[in-house]
Amino acid sequence: MTSILRQVRHAVRMLALAPVFSVTAIVSLAIGIGANAAIFTAANAIFLAPTAGVEDMSRLVDIGRTQDGRGFDTVSYLTYTDLRDRVSAFSGVYALELEPKPLSLGADGGAERIYSELVSANYFAVLGLRPSAGQFFDPAQERVGVPLRDVVLTHAFWQSRFERRTDIIGQDITLNGDHFRVVGVGPEGYRGSTILTPDVWLPLTSLARRLPTEETLRSRNGAWLIMAGRLKPGVSMMQAQAALNTFSADLERQFPETYRGRGLAVSSASRVPGIGQQFIAPFLMILMGAAGLVLLVTCTNLAGMMLARGAARSREIAVRLALGASRRALVGMLMTEALVLSGSGALGALLVAWWMARTLANAIPALPVPVSLALPLDWRVLLFTTGLAVVTACLTGLAPAVQSARTNLVGDLKADANAPKRQRLRHVFITAQLTFCLVLVVMAGLFLRALGAAASVDPGFTVAGVDVATLELSLGGYTDEQSPAVAEQLRDGLASIPGVKAVGYARMVPLDGGGLGLGNLRRRGVSGPGSSIDTDWNVVSPGFFTALDLPIVRGRAFSTADRQGVPGVAIVNERLARREWPDQDPVGQVLEYGDFRPGRESTIQPLTVIGVARDAKYRWIGEAPAPFIYVPYAQQPMREVNFFVQHAGGQTAAGLQTSVRAAIKAFDRNLPLVRMQSLQSYADLGMLPQRMAASVAGALGVVALLLAGIGIYGVTAFAVASRTKEIGVRIALGADRGRVMRMVLWHGLRLTTFGAAAGLALSLAATQLLGSVLFGVSPLDPLTYGVTFATLAGVTLAGTLAPARRAANTDPVKTLKAD
Repeated sequence: MTSILRQVRHAVRMLALAPVFSVTAIVSLAIGIGANAAIFTAANAIFLAPTAGVEDMSRLVDIGRTQDGRGFDTVSYLTYTDLRDRVSAFSGVYALELEPKPLSLGADGGAERIYSELVSANYFAVLGLRPSAGQFFDPAQERVGVPLRDVVLTHAFWQSRFERRTDIIGQDITLNGDHFRVVGVGPEGYRGSTILTPDVWLPLTSLARRLPTEETLRSRNGAWLIMAGRLKPGVSMMQAQAALNTFSADLERQFPETYRGRGLAVSSASRVPGIGQQFIAPFLMILMGAAGLVLLVTCTNLAGMMLARGAARSREIAVRLALGASRRALVGMLMTEALVLSGSGALGALLVAWWMARTLANAIPALPVPVSLALPLDWRVLLFTTGLAVVTACLTGLAPAVQSARTNLVGDLKADANAPKRQRLRHVFITAQLTFCLVLVVMAGLFLRALGAAASVDPGFTVAGVDVATLELSLGGYTDEQSPAVAEQLRDGLASIPGVKAVGYARMVPLDGGGLGLGNLRRRGVSGPGSSIDTDWNVVSPGFFTALDLPIVRGRAFSTADRQGVPGVAIVNERLARREWPDQDPVGQVLEYGDFRPGRESTIQPLTVIGVARDAKYRWIGEAPAPFIYVPYAQQPMREVNFFVQHAGGQTAAGLQTSVRAAIKAFDRNLPLVRMQSLQSYADLGMLPQRMAASVAGALGVVALLLAGIGIYGVTAFAVASRTKEIGVRIALGADRGRVMRMVLWHGLRLTTFGAAAGLALSLAATQLLGSVLFGVSPLDPLTYGVTFATLAGVTLAGTLAPARRAANTDPVKTLKAD
């Protein structure tokens, strides 16, 4: 231990004698290691870190539905209860509805919007949670058809809304006009098993207004719940999967129409369960790849710097060898210096990781549901950062240390060493640095090009200057039958706000990633296999098309005459019209929707096409053209409604929201505004992965280019210094300064050419993995590669210009006299 401390103290003293080198190295390592630690922090929070209050998370698993062996999706309530009661591999299985629901909390001053999460009654027991006050739901009381009107408060909501009053336990609160009894409070620090955070938990079987009905709970066809379970002691994931396979096969034999091709899969528990992992995991891998590339650039740059430092210390090392030091001891001394540098860089990396993690979290735009994702720098992050520092020390220090220890004792004692081997090794490092730098800059360029392509896409309607106000009419106690009249009165109130140009409303928000289905759809008179029309729906008001400037290219828009009690009508988009009636006028054609199974004919309803709307983007800006159908809100009323408020540019978002709240309060003080966002924010949400990847890759690309420029400058300056005598002789023999400059510039350009060639080959392979997240841009985009190569050439020129001018200004007389 004493020997190790002595080596560390010596390394610190030696590094203190070279402050510029040490500070540059530590800052570079802090950025390189910190970027990787920040991405790992996010992955750790989602996939690895334990959830506060949960017992033995290693035994928890997520369970999802597959279709023909693919996917990880939601299930019906009956599927959940069958699994809970019949599969013995789990000590418990719970279910919950993933997206928190907005509810109206009755209060003296009017309605207050809160969010609830619907869970099975055994939810808390399976997770092993302990209440802060009161108790949790009683699983024995969970029965379909028997309302369970209990509520559990989150600790944060109990503290903020009820000031931690224990007397609230056992009291009634009003949610959506129904009375619920507060039975308990969740553990402190626990906000839910996913990143979506509610204020309260309600039972799945509460059967309250705007919550799942008994019909929904008894339906096997509906799929709306995610499941998780706790493995029994001694049961492995593989054994649990085998049990699920047997269970799924039994369900398919028992209910072939419902479960044909469906199975169940098990995976480790995550705060992003289900299909969300298919988006989050690749996105984090892309970010980690970008951060890994900048670390490789840092390592190769630092290795080159350490090799140059070793060359400058060649006489010192030769003296140590002459005095009896072993080459092994010298390698240990130089590696200790590398470890001290990496350790210091790792400390700085924790600060960089803390800052980057919060920057990433703040980059997420406002979401339509509450989200909480803590990004702790826990022991996993510390262990990852420490391990990365050790690996970095080995990558940056080992080769230079071994090379420096192989010094030529006699030659280095006589003069400074300018060994060709050292130069060749530095050239290898610089070439590798340029290779990784090019890959990173190409990645950033492709994402930036994808964002540019998305920005230039015409969604088919107006996005700028439109805000979306979301209301849940059931929070005010309104029924489906009352919703059309209520929505129209609210529309009139919003339209009277100064600066508002038009107002329309609809069930779905374009570009928010969601879809709506109202049943199977087909042309009248067409039946049998292949007759069903696969399309998304929206339920809209007559003013919807005007508010979004979405043109009707044929026929007419909806009017107030399209109401309940008159024949159903619909508007289709151009793609659906062309596909179904290629040689006919679509206006006047009749569609049918409903349940087309034998014996269900009474559910089939006709829809007469009255107009054709321009093709548009529906789920997200990058989707391929798809068929779409609109139906009138008055004929298909729904209590969740989104008002599209097109306004003049002079009003601020805060001012408009205040006016909207006032208009709603003037209509009904007990009806809360669920949320209000610009339509642009919904569009941006669909491109969030590309936007964040472009930001991270772009920022790291700038850092990599800066490091590459420093590396090129260093190797070129070292080459000029080592060839001073040669350059002096050339000038003495008549070489002009321009020729000397070209010689030095060619030296840097040659390194860039080798690095660019290797980087191009690596980029062509690596960017093929990005194809699924690049919208409107090929992974082989020639403009991106051309600009990247030109940028790298510019960095090379900047890095070699100063040494080239210094070489051209060499005084041959002084140089030869010094010899």
